Formats: sequence, C-alpha cells, structure tokens
Amino acid sequence: MKSVDEPVGTRSYHKKARAEAERATGEAILDAAFAAFARESFDRVTLQQIAADSGVTMQTVIRRFGSKEKLFEALVDRERPRILAAREAVDGEGLDAALRALVEHYEADGDTILNFIAQERRVPLVREVVEEGRRVHREWVRRHCAVLLDPIEGPERQEALLAAVAATDLYTWKLLRRDRGLGVGQVHAVMMRLLNGIKRRK
Repeated sequence: MKSVDEPVGTRSYHKKARAEAERATGEAILDAAFAAFARESFDRVTLQQIAADSGVTMQTVIRRFGSKEKLFEALVDRERPRILAAREAVDGEGLDAALRALVEHYEADGDTILNFIAQERRVPLVREVVEEGRRVHREWVRRHCAVLLDPIEGPERQEALLAAVAATDLYTWKLLRRDRGLGVGQVHAVMMRLLNGIKRRK
C-alpha cells in the first residue's frame, strides 16, 4: 500500500516505470505473435502458445488484446510502417536503388508473406492483409517505374504496368531466389533486366 506521504516525484517515477513495463510486455507479446503467425497457419496459432513464447500468462494476452483476431490486427498495425519503410529507397536515388530496397524487403519478409498468401482463401483477416499488400505493390510500381511507364500511352500502358508488377512481384522473387537458388544480387539483376524490357512498341 502506498504511503500518503510518498513524494510526487517518486509517484511519477513509479507511474513511468509501470507504463514502460506495460509497453515492454505488449511488445514481447507482439514479437511472439509475429514469430508464430510467420511460420504457422492462422488456425494453428493459439494465444496459449503466444503467451508461453512471450513469458506471460494467457490472461495477460487476453487482457491486452482481447482475442487472437485483435492481436493479429494489432500486429499488422505495428508492422505496416516498418514494411512500408523497408520497401523504399532514399528519395532521388532512382529505380535501381528502389528495386534493391524491394528485394531486401523480400529477403526479410518474403517467406512470411508467402505463408499469408497460402491462407488467404480461407482466412478473411489474412486475405485483407494480402490484398493490402497487392495494392501497396501496385502503387510502388506506379511511382518507382514511372520512368519506364510514362512514355507509354493508350492500352499499352496498362500492359506495361502489369508487366512491371509481374517483374517485381514476390512470386518472381520466390522463383528466382527460392526455386532457382539465385543470390540476392542476381535476383536484382534479373528483375532489372525484365523492367528494362518494358518499352513502347514502335
């Protein structure tokens, strides 16, 4: 029980320490959730597993997040800014640098995303994340491949846009990196060659 004579500064310190401990607990739960959802199907992940992996009780997980679905949504909200930042090169560095950043993003998160894609038809929450990722990638292509796409007009422009999306798609990375065993630099080079093949027809 706190003493009524406890100094204000001491109370502030304890309040700050409790808030920091709560934040650290939340991050530990989210870290454990990320590892679980990255390697397992959504249906197989349990709050009990996440609690054990994060070193807290299941009651703590439920108190903080409410349900597995809410925990997944909180995890997506946390990871979204990181992923968006990882896909971007420094402004003004051009398509080559942007593509290198994209490939590095695939190196870090590609297998997790592939796991999500495999579940999208049966798990609505996962499908929402996958569809958001596709929208983000199309916007990435429109911005970073503008130097290739802008000279193209009419119906061919849509074809060129789709070609650029396919050239830089996660499944293209998977084909080259996982299925064919190419190195990171080789994957970048092949994707760049595909992009450079997008030209206006004479």
